[in-house]
Amino acid sequence: MRADIVIYNLLKDNHTIFPQVVPQSTSVSDGNVYCVYNIFNTDAVVTKTSFNDYDRYKVQISFFSTDLNAAFTEAETARTTLDRYKGTITVDAVDYNVQLIRFMNQELVGFDEDTEVFMVAADYKVTMTQ
Repeated sequence: MRADIVIYNLLKDNHTIFPQVVPQSTSVSDGNVYCVYNIFNTDAVVTKTSFNDYDRYKVQISFFSTDLNAAFTEAETARTTLDRYKGTITVDAVDYNVQLIRFMNQELVGFDEDTEVFMVAADYKVTMTQ
């Protein structure tokens, strides 16, 4: 189960998205919005009838731009794509079974004066099964 592959494949068509960080070769000051995803918590759910076949992930998606409105707009577009999503995503003949993606919260993290870039972060809970 790989929530990172799910998030990337759901957002890649409408967002410029990277794992963990925006690469140094990418200039955020160009007016575009870039997003970064990071899994910050994984819980394995074990019951009497299941063992290691059901996981919950907390994923943070951060949006960076010199335009605050553009960052919030991209965050809302991502929310429209992700919130309440359920289904199977197949990548390289591997099925990723998503039970539910749920929006948790969103906040303006801040403004970096040196680079003049705003950051908006949104958290999601992703539930997956094998």
